[in-house]
Amino acid sequence: MIIAFKETVEGVLLACEELMVMQNCELISARDKKELKRKLEFTGVKEVKMLGFGCVSDTLLLIKRIYGVQRPGLSRQDPDIEGYISMVLRHRSSKPVELVHFLYSCRGSAEMLYSGKDRISKRYYTYMREVSSSYHRLCMFARPSLVNGVLSIKIDSQHRIGDMFCRWLARKNPDLPVSVIEGDIAWIGNGGHVALEHFTKVPSSLAGNIVFSNGDDEIDDMWDVYYNSQMIPKRRNRDHARNLQPKTSSSLSNMSSRDRYKVERGIATCTFDKFSS
Repeated sequence: MIIAFKETVEGVLLACEELMVMQNCELISARDKKELKRKLEFTGVKEVKMLGFGCVSDTLLLIKRIYGVQRPGLSRQDPDIEGYISMVLRHRSSKPVELVHFLYSCRGSAEMLYSGKDRISKRYYTYMREVSSSYHRLCMFARPSLVNGVLSIKIDSQHRIGDMFCRWLARKNPDLPVSVIEGDIAWIGNGGHVALEHFTKVPSSLAGNIVFSNGDDEIDDMWDVYYNSQMIPKRRNRDHARNLQPKTSSSLSNMSSRDRYKVERGIATCTFDKFSS
C-alpha cells in the first residue's frame, strides 16, 4: 500500500498516524496535487491513498492521538509539536518522508523530538532551531520599502519562511497591504486593502502591479537624514554595531545594507548647513 501525503503539518501527522496502523506501507510526499500527479506518473503507481489534500483535519486532535497530552520542550523557546513540525518542513534540507518515519519511531514520546539523544533526533532539532533563528533574524533586520503604497520587501532566505514573515509583517502594519517576494512567488498580507484575499500567494511578477496609493517612498531617505544627523563620531562603537547587526544579516534589505556600510566605512559629515536654504 502506498500513502501519499501533503507536505504540511496536517499531512505529516496523518501519514504518521497511518504508519502506526500500516507499518509496511510506502510513503510519497508532495507540496500539491500537481506535483503528486507528476510523481505518480513517473512511478507508474495507480492505487494510492491520499492524505492532507482534501478536507482539513484538526492538528491538535491528531497530536493528542499520537503523543497524548504532553508539554515537551527543552526550554521555553522551543515550540510545541505543531510548531516543531512546521519549522522542520521549512528547512532547506528537510525530507518529509524521513520526518514521518522519525515521528513514528518516537513511539508516542514527544520528548524524543527535543532530546537529541540519537543522530536523527539531534539533526531535526537542529533543523528546527536553524529555521527559528533565521525567521527571528529576518524580523529583526529586514526593512521593507513603501512602493505604490504597498509595504514590500524581497527576501533571500535559505529556508521557506516567506509566508511566516509576511504574516508577522501584516500584523505589525494592519493599515497597509504587505508584499514579501521570495524567489518566483510573492506573499500578500492584508490583501483586503487591494481587493485580494486577506492572505494569499501570487507570482512575483504580479506583485509589482499592486497599487494601494500614489504616495512616494521617502522612508529610506528620511532614515538616512536622521541617521547621519544624529551620528556622533566620538561615540562610534564599531564592534558593538557589528554584534547588533551581523554581516550575514546585512543583505536582507537595501536599508540594512546601507547601515552596515556605514558601520564599516563611516558616514559623510552632516551639518545643519545642509538643511538651510
